Amino acid sequence: MDGVDGVLAVIDAQGRLAVKAHAFVAFEDEFKLALMALNQSGHNELHRSALAGIQLARCYADVVQALLAQTQLS
Repeated sequence: MDGVDGVLAVIDAQGRLAVKAHAFVAFEDEFKLALMALNQSGHNELHRSALAGIQLARCYADVVQALLAQTQLS
């Protein structure tokens, strides 16, 4: 629950793996607390869960952007 890791890798025809880039985006403290709070049922948890899902998707997008920038891919 510390953040999102990403790896950009290529697998050739022989099945060999080559890592081209790796990236990490840390969760903000407030987001960590929000995720932990979802472990318990409570007021408005469906709404809070949806908001957490959106924030997580943004973190995934940030990792992808970092990987593309490192490899200069579009």
